[in-house]
Amino acid sequence: MKKTHSVFLLALFLTGCSGDASVPSGPVLEKVVLLSRHGIRSPTTSATALREKTGFDWPEWSVAPGEMTPHGAAALGAMVQAVRTHYVDLGFDPLRSCSDGVRIWADGADHRTQQTGQVWARNLALDCHVSAQWQEHGPDPVFNAISAGRAVPSKQETEQAFASMLPVSKHSDVRGGLQALQTLMAPGACEGIASTAWCLRDDAVLEWKKGAPRLSGGVATGGMAAESLLLLYSEGFPFDVFGSAKVDVPGLLKTVLPVHEAESRMLRRLPVVAAARNGVMAESIRAFLADRPVTEIPGVTDSTRLLVLAGHDTNQDALAAIFGLSWTFDDQPDSTAPDTVLAFERWRYPDRHVVVRVRIFHQSLEELRAGQASGVERSMQTLEPWKAILL
Repeated sequence: MKKTHSVFLLALFLTGCSGDASVPSGPVLEKVVLLSRHGIRSPTTSATALREKTGFDWPEWSVAPGEMTPHGAAALGAMVQAVRTHYVDLGFDPLRSCSDGVRIWADGADHRTQQTGQVWARNLALDCHVSAQWQEHGPDPVFNAISAGRAVPSKQETEQAFASMLPVSKHSDVRGGLQALQTLMAPGACEGIASTAWCLRDDAVLEWKKGAPRLSGGVATGGMAAESLLLLYSEGFPFDVFGSAKVDVPGLLKTVLPVHEAESRMLRRLPVVAAARNGVMAESIRAFLADRPVTEIPGVTDSTRLLVLAGHDTNQDALAAIFGLSWTFDDQPDSTAPDTVLAFERWRYPDRHVVVRVRIFHQSLEELRAGQASGVERSMQTLEPWKAILL
């Protein structure tokens, strides 16, 4: 079990009093923001397209590309219940009684995130009439301000930042992961000229499409393949679908997921890209925690105390870059695996000073496969941002 990171205390005074004459003997949890990745999904492209791109015989899924599975919804439900129990045990009032203090806002761009919001609504505030909402038309700037046309990352700054991160693709764990993927998917692709399209030795390349940067090359293809293998295992596919790696699939995943992590670091966690893509989300979180109006998320009022955002791993990557967060798990090789929850908590102490703590909740590889979340509270980490949450 990974030891909890040292608690980061960001203290500042906020004006106003609660009106309660009694003074609590310890800190009180006042507000929480939960950013959840969606549940287990199928790969975003078809099995046929994946075969053409990698040379591996990918199995068919029971749902369309990019859709959350029934097992994924069940595993996510277990996660939500575990997180709920954690905050109920802390005495967080919005989860102990029905009120208008809970707001669930999902990314409307994908059905899986809409479903994720609905799973949170069903399992978070029990016996209460809480529903998930989302923007019905067009990209939501809260989840992707670039797609919504609200921000464009500087091309020069992005390319400079990308160039500075190129050495990441040469790290020994990334190269080892690429070699393991090559051996599994297309072992002869780098030896001749007939199947070079399946060779993962190509250098990472930064491309631009509709004003947004994209990654291509061996790390991009390998990162996609590594995540697809993790999704297969998490969904409960039999070991036979993993070909030559079937004797030790968890070992394979531990070896290849550093490629996916490198893919994230080389683009999605570049500060210039993260600020453009999810600056609106970061500002919304700051505003909510500081009792300022949250103009970008409908329905957040002065009485809202719990804000749930149902989004993607890309959102968690971006907030990691914006706030200076990092984390790893001993029992889960994907730092932003399905159901992972990033939490921002506002605590007020008896002397009225305020502390913001950042937590990360996750399910182990085996919990995801089993659809359970029994170890979530024990494995919770408190993170140490090196950039200010509240400005």
